[in-house]
Parts: sequence; structure tokens; C-alpha cells
Amino acid sequence: MWQYFVSFCANETSSSFPSGNWLKGERGMHRTGFLGALALVLLIAASPVLAQPKDGASQSVEAQILDILIEKDIVTPEQYRELKAQLRSGKDEKNISAVEAGFDKGFYLRSTDGKHTIKLKGRFHGDFKGYPGNHPDNDSFFVRRARLALQGTFYKHFEFKLESEFGKGNAQLNDGFANIAYFPRAQLKTGQFKTPFSMEELHSDNWIDFVERSLANNLVPSRDIGVMLHGGLWDGFLYYQLGLFNGVRKNQASDADDGKDLAARVVAAPFKKLGHWTVQELRLGAAVTHGQEDLEAGQWWNSGEFSTAAGTDFLEMDPGVVQDGARTRTGLELYWAWGPTAVKSEFVNARLEGVQLGDQEEDLDFDGGYAEITHNLTGEDFVYKNGKPARIIPESNFNPRSGAWGALQLSLRYEFLRAEDDVLGQGFADAARFTDEAAGYTAGINWYLTPMVRFMLNYSHNDFEDPILVDGERLDDEDVILSRFQIAL
Repeated sequence: MWQYFVSFCANETSSSFPSGNWLKGERGMHRTGFLGALALVLLIAASPVLAQPKDGASQSVEAQILDILIEKDIVTPEQYRELKAQLRSGKDEKNISAVEAGFDKGFYLRSTDGKHTIKLKGRFHGDFKGYPGNHPDNDSFFVRRARLALQGTFYKHFEFKLESEFGKGNAQLNDGFANIAYFPRAQLKTGQFKTPFSMEELHSDNWIDFVERSLANNLVPSRDIGVMLHGGLWDGFLYYQLGLFNGVRKNQASDADDGKDLAARVVAAPFKKLGHWTVQELRLGAAVTHGQEDLEAGQWWNSGEFSTAAGTDFLEMDPGVVQDGARTRTGLELYWAWGPTAVKSEFVNARLEGVQLGDQEEDLDFDGGYAEITHNLTGEDFVYKNGKPARIIPESNFNPRSGAWGALQLSLRYEFLRAEDDVLGQGFADAARFTDEAAGYTAGINWYLTPMVRFMLNYSHNDFEDPILVDGERLDDEDVILSRFQIAL
């Protein structure tokens, strides 16, 4: 119907009314007001059904109507510009409200302009733990992790993540943070997330090379509450993280003391642009945390417990131990990948000053480290992204009908952790039950059926410097078989 109206306006303007005089006088003014008002009413009424231009049209029908109205002097230039602006604004709002759904390593809802995204993610880790030796613990199936996560981006630069953990019969908040990523080189993150320390810890447990992290991970902080500045510089040559944290653990209602921990980490790729392909993926990193602590052993980052991959405590601080002094952790990292092979290694030191038990007071040092090599038998390349290793993407997903079997990976790791003699000698831990040093190796095979589905099988052996007491039995060493089936979005 609007087509006939536009045609009518054009024909009447050019022929039915006297040229140059029809707008003059009171009658002409009424006609102008009537035609203008009617045109605007029809324009507004037609907007919902004239949303898109026809194939081949350079502009929408609404814009064409406005052009005709200004050409015939039915609207003033000011009115024309105002209506054009409103038309553009309406299209922007329409684009924002349009939403598409899909699946890309997780289910998502996304605005068609790409500015807003909500993703539903999660993970399931179903584990088995078995002891081929004389370990007194029972072989067991258990759910190691079961998580649901909601994460999203608004206006391209404002990100958030909420993740809850339901594994091991517990329900708790894992991640809860917001990130402002307006400037990729200087992003601001606040909330509960991982302290920037240790490549192994920052590497998601969905994609670590072994079922459990190394012995050295006992010295490493994990999730804490704080604020962090982070970003990448010079096209991946340098990645940095600098943050201030409570210095306790996740899900604490408030800080356990007045001190705060400063944490900093930097990773450099010195040969990314200049070197041969064999060293282009070499990364060297260093990290440090430092703070003044006034904590009981149970308030430490690891609750004062040091355990093996099987969960066996080989060193545990006495419940009466407190620390009133500086705590400094330092870490060194090496990541070196060439094609389908990668070497990773870390060394960690934790120095605790002012550790007290009754009248005893000492400064204690703990050292730990690991070195591992991993090879993808099916040829997939390793990837390093945003300051940490990324997931393995199989060249072909598992499909036996077409002869595709996914990705197969072999891994071998040496690991150790040792505390200085005073930990046992001064009674900070029970020398009749625990040891101050453990070392061993882990061998593993990983089978990636798809980028989200993986089977893992590990054999781990640890030797203890002194026999430890577990459920009334003395153990000089420990052997354990660990396996996992996981689905991770």
C-alpha cells in the first residue's frame, strides 16, 4: 500500500498541484502538513515489515522512502537527518537483539554482531586409582572433577566466568571473575582465579599431560581472590601477569590476616621471530609471590599437607604450627616444543620465615621440580597460547568406520619435593609418620578421541627418604595406577 502512497505523492506533486504555488497559502500548508504526517505514520507502520532491502538493493526501503520525501520537499533537511539517525539506531538495536545459537567447544548464544556471547561449558573427570603393591588404601573408582561453567563477553571487551565444582562429593565456587579486555596488552582481571605462578598449575587440568600434576605442585598457590593486570606484548614475544591477592585459598569469606601477596610472572619467547623453527617455540619463564603472613598451618595454601599423585600425605605440618613472617615463592619455567614433541620443566622454591611451634622458631625452605617429555605419536603439533600450553587438537576425530583413531600421546616425567631437615628435626612435622623428601617418576599414555574426549592411563612410582606411616603400615615407596575418562567443553 505504501508504494501507491509514494507514487501518489510524486504524481500529485508534479502534476495535480500548480507548480510552485500549491504549497503557498493556508490550504497548501494544510496539504503539506497532512502529506508529511501521513508519510511519517506510514513509514513508522511499515518499519517492522520492511526491515531488510531486497536482493541487489543498495539501501533499505525505509531509506528510499526518506530519500523520496526529501526530494519532494515533504520533509525538511533537519527532519531528514533526524529520521535517518533514528533509522540507523533502530537497525543497531535490531542487530543487537538478534541472537544465534550453536556449538563451538561448548554451547553458546551469540548476538549476530559478535559483540555479546554466552557459553555453557563444563567438565567430567571419572577416575580410577589402583595400587599394585602393598599400599593399605583401597582401589577405587571416583569422580575427580564435575564442573559446570558459564562464561561470556559483553560489548566485545567485558568478560566474565562462573564455575562451580561438584566433584568428590563437594559443591563450591571454583572460578568467579570479571576481565576487562579493551586493551589486549593491558587487561584487568578481578575476582577468584588462579594466582599467576607455575606453568603446570596454570595449564588447565583438562589438558595437562598426566592425570595429576607433579610433586612440585604442592608448593604452588592455586586459586585465590585478588586483582591482576595481564597481557601479551610484541606479537607473543612476551607475556606478563602482575597481581595482588589475599594469599590464602579460594572460597575464603575474608583474608586470614592483614597482609596481601604480590604475585608476578613473565614468559618470553626469545627466538619466536629470529630463530630456527626448532627453537621458535622455546619459552622461558619466571614467577614470584611475596607477602607478610600471620597464618596457622591449616590456613596455608595447601592446608599444610604435601601429597603424592595418589593423594597420600608424605609430609604434614603439626596443627600447632603458625607462621608470622615473610613468605616468598620463586619459580623458573622452561617450555620447548618442536612439532609433535615438547619438553617442560619447572623448579620451585618456597621460603617461609617465622615458622613457629611452641618455643621453636625457624625459617624453612622447600624445593620441588619436575622435567617431562611428551610426544604425539599421531603427529599433532604442540601449541602455546596466552602464557601457557594449549589443548591438543587431533588431526582427525575418532571414527573407526573411516579408519580415524584420534590423537595418541606418550609422556614421561621425573619429579621431586624436599624440605630442609629442620621440618622434622625441630618437630614441625611428626618424624615418626612423615618424611621430608619424596621423588619418583610417572609414565603415561593419553588418547584424544576428539578435542573434548580423552582417555588417560598413568603409572606412578615414588620413593620416600624415610618410611611413612599410612593406616598403620610403613611404606618406603608407593606405586599407583591412575586412569581417567574425561569429557571437557
